[in-house]
Amino acid sequence: MLQTSSSPSQPILRTEQGESKTCIDSRQLLGGRNLIEIEHAGQRYQLRITRENKLILTK
Repeated sequence: MLQTSSSPSQPILRTEQGESKTCIDSRQLLGGRNLIEIEHAGQRYQLRITRENKLILTK
């Protein structure tokens, strides 16, 4: 069963019961922008939406 939770300050999160997966809607993650930077383990990555509405993650 899929559970959904949200609060005004956090994105909508969907988790599958009994699993540790979390799904965040890309529109909320990007916040209306076409490009965001994500820092992971001291490295910066760019997450962007292409003209074809696909997601690309680059270093």
